[in-house]
Amino acid sequence: VCPTGEGEYVWTRKRADIPLECDVRVNGKRWQVEARGVHDESAGYHPRHTVWSWSAGVGRSGDGRSVGWNLVSGINDPPQRSERGIWIDGEPFEPGPVSFEGLGAIGFDGGSRLHFDSECERRREENLLLVRYAYRQPFGRFAGSLPGGIELEGGLGVMEHHDAVW
Repeated sequence: VCPTGEGEYVWTRKRADIPLECDVRVNGKRWQVEARGVHDESAGYHPRHTVWSWSAGVGRSGDGRSVGWNLVSGINDPPQRSERGIWIDGEPFEPGPVSFEGLGAIGFDGGSRLHFDSECERRREENLLLVRYAYRQPFGRFAGSLPGGIELEGGLGVMEHHDAVW
């Protein structure tokens, strides 16, 4: 649970690098896939105008360990007890605050940095007068390093920038 600074709260639970199964059927064709992924649950009372950046993904470290992350700035991100998390072989730890460099990279204290290459993107802008939002959400590949000297051999995931008035 994270306070919003306006006397409200947001509840969130994130898990990364978990096993997922997918069964998709389209026009008589079926695809069954087993993969690693991210589970994201959130609810709460955000400030009327909220701007945030977020990233989640999975991958492998250079020494073969399984890696997952959920990183955020601008929402649910106090210095401690935030929704930020990194999982190494299923064991989570909370990194310190991160800085998003647009939608191209994420910086950590101590110099670690994840670089991002977009392969496809969702985006939308909507203005319904009382409610409006704009977001970009590219999906792609990650490279670089995580705190603790963990080199990422390769990773897949998402970056997001969202600006909402609700």
